[in-house]
Amino acid sequence: MPSGLPEQRPTSPENSKDEDRQRNYTPQNELGLPVSKFTEEKIRDAAMEDATGSWEKPSVEPSEDVGRVSPRSVLIVGIGFAVLLVLVIVIAFTFKVPKEQGQGKVDIVRGIGDIEPELEKKVAEFLAAESWEDVAHLVRGGDQIQKQLSIYQERSPKESVTVKLYRPLDIIMIRGDQSLYMIGYKDESDRIANIYFTPEEPHYIIWETFVAYGDGPFDALGSSTEGPKDTGVYRVYAQAYHGYEGNYDEESWQSIRLSHPSSEKQIDAYVKRDSPQAEKLKPLLNKREGTVPLVLSIRPSDPSVPESSPEIMDLLGVGWHEAGNNGPQVLNASQKD
Repeated sequence: MPSGLPEQRPTSPENSKDEDRQRNYTPQNELGLPVSKFTEEKIRDAAMEDATGSWEKPSVEPSEDVGRVSPRSVLIVGIGFAVLLVLVIVIAFTFKVPKEQGQGKVDIVRGIGDIEPELEKKVAEFLAAESWEDVAHLVRGGDQIQKQLSIYQERSPKESVTVKLYRPLDIIMIRGDQSLYMIGYKDESDRIANIYFTPEEPHYIIWETFVAYGDGPFDALGSSTEGPKDTGVYRVYAQAYHGYEGNYDEESWQSIRLSHPSSEKQIDAYVKRDSPQAEKLKPLLNKREGTVPLVLSIRPSDPSVPESSPEIMDLLGVGWHEAGNNGPQVLNASQKD
C-alpha cells in the first residue's frame, strides 16, 4: 500500500560528496577567478619551516625603528665622560693607602670619641680620692709633684667628691699654638668645675690649675710675720688697682689687686712702672674692669722693711697654665707675648 509520505532518499553518499566538495572548494574573487586559501605570509612561514625543520622554528620579531642621535646628546655624554675621567684621575693621585701601625713612621692620632671615656674615668678617680697624695699617678709633674701634693694636703685636706654629670670633652687653645683637653663636670653638691689635661698621652691632669696652686698660702702672702719668706709662684686673679700704701707711690709703682678662688681676702701687690714686668702686664690689665687669671712670680712682704708689700717679679703664664710638665717654668719670649 502506498504511503502518503514522500519516499526518503539516501543521504549518505550525497552528503559525503557535498563534504568533499566543501573541503575541496576554492573561493573566487570578484572577477570569478579562484583564490588560493594560502596567503603569502602562510606560504613564507611554511617555506621557512621546511628549510629549518620543526626543531628550530624561526622567531620573527618586529623590527625596531632606531632614530638618529642628536649632536646635543652626544655632547652631553662626552662632557659627562670627561668629568668622570678627571674625577677618577684626581682620586687616584690623592688617595693614600693607610700605613700599618708599628712601622715607626706614622703617629696614630685618636679621635675625641676614643679619648673621652678614658679622661672621664680619670676625673672620677681623681675626685673620689680622699687625699691629694693618692692622685700622684694621675697628675702632671713627675717626681716633684709628690712633695707638692703632701704640702697641699696639710694646707688644704682633700675631700672625696662624686661626679653627677659630665660635660662633653673640649679642646682649648692657650698661648696661641698650644692646646689642652678640658672636661667640665657637676658634682653631687651641684658645684661646676673644669679639669684640664695635657695634650700628650697618657693625658695627665694639670693639678696645679685645678686647685690654683701656689708655693705658699695666699692668705699669708701679705703678712710680714706669718707669710712665706721666699719668692714663689702663685696662681691668682689680678686686676689693676688705684690704691697705694706704705712705701709705694703712684708715680713709681702700679698697684695690682690679687684674689684667689679659695679665699675671700684681697691682697695688694706692686710692680715697678718702668720695669719689663710692667710692660708684660699692661696689655692684660690696663683699662680692664674684670679680673684676669695669671701665674705670677711674687716676692712676699719683707719683714726687714717696714710697711713693705708683696712685689710682682715676673709674669709666668696667662690662664694658670704653665709651660712644661715639671713644675713652674719661666716662659720664653714667644710665649710671653
